[in-house]
Amino acid sequence: MDKTNKRAKCDSVLLCGTQAGFWAGCTVFSTFLITYLYGRGYSATQVGLIVALMSAFNLVFQPLWGYIADTKISLKRVILLCLGISVPLGCLMPFFARTTFLLVIGSLLVACFDNPIRGLLDSLTNIAESRNRYIVYGVARGCGSFFSAVACLFVGDILDRYGIEWAFGIHGILLSVAFVFLLCFSETPCREDGVEKEQAVVKSAGSGSSPGKRAKKTITMGEAAGTLLGNKAFCAVFASTILLNIGLKAALTFAPIMIVQMGGTSVHNGYSMAINTVGMLPCMLVYSWLYKKKKLSNNNLYMLACFFTVARIFSMALADSLWMTIGIQIINSLSYGFLQPAMICAISDVAPGELRATAITLVTGGHVAISSILGDYVAGLIVDAFGMKEMFWICTALAVLGTLAYLPVMKAKRA
Repeated sequence: MDKTNKRAKCDSVLLCGTQAGFWAGCTVFSTFLITYLYGRGYSATQVGLIVALMSAFNLVFQPLWGYIADTKISLKRVILLCLGISVPLGCLMPFFARTTFLLVIGSLLVACFDNPIRGLLDSLTNIAESRNRYIVYGVARGCGSFFSAVACLFVGDILDRYGIEWAFGIHGILLSVAFVFLLCFSETPCREDGVEKEQAVVKSAGSGSSPGKRAKKTITMGEAAGTLLGNKAFCAVFASTILLNIGLKAALTFAPIMIVQMGGTSVHNGYSMAINTVGMLPCMLVYSWLYKKKKLSNNNLYMLACFFTVARIFSMALADSLWMTIGIQIINSLSYGFLQPAMICAISDVAPGELRATAITLVTGGHVAISSILGDYVAGLIVDAFGMKEMFWICTALAVLGTLAYLPVMKAKRA
């Protein structure tokens, strides 16, 4: 029993380390990739298009990896595979950035392996939390946000001194740290295997037949997607997250450009991203405390997150100076710190248990892809045609619609 408790506690630390290493590397990569491309002469529209293409490819591969983790091989092994391939891919980005064609190829490869890890890691943490009382989603995911803030704070200064191309090597080192932590984490069986074993035991107990003689039934990717998209509550959560994240994605993409346009450097972008993420850990801890200890419903906490999200995007429309733009990034901690765990909980509540990883990766991959196409590429077109403030006013209106889109979920819960 003592060994079991020690292993459970060790796993909680390992998962926090995995989240910390991955999100620190991911944030460094995404933040300074935009600054790097902008410095190489790419326009706001071109940068938005490249990021949107990455997210669109992610729409296919993130649910695909989630489906594989639900039905074929363990979630842990899927993430290890993606991490192992992402390290050299990220380091090769300066080579890919030499021409637009190579940059598109490199970006799509990153979208196949690096970007899907976000949803997969959320799925792993969500499933591990249900099996290990020492694992808390808000703590594990919050560690990722906290260490991404620390990384950006120090990396911005390093890049200003030695060159922004070093961002990609640092990204590889941090992802390697995540790989080592996850390698030591306990194995998790794929969801369908666990369901099948349980069903086999029930069937053999009821009929006296051998579990080994039972025919194996595997759900296809199309059937899984059809089941989820036929669920009205799931579709409401999906629509809400897309509309909310359009403005959040635009703020993440165009804040570095705004800072450069206002006279800032890599140091200022590092400060901006550090402030952007430093408050996520305490906010996620507050979410866990309100949800688990104070028994506030996830629906109410989701609506609170919607309020913070609208405020986050609205504030970007008001920013008119360098330090104001940097300072208001703290609102993102309130937005993301509540929205991320509330979203994962909402998906888990409305999706069938055997399709949880598929559901989470479908929503995270879907909202990232669609919100990126609108919040990166289309937003870039609006910025070039009308201006930055006008783009954020439109995104604020879409965030309000995203808040309203969640109301059917609340009504269904009451019913």
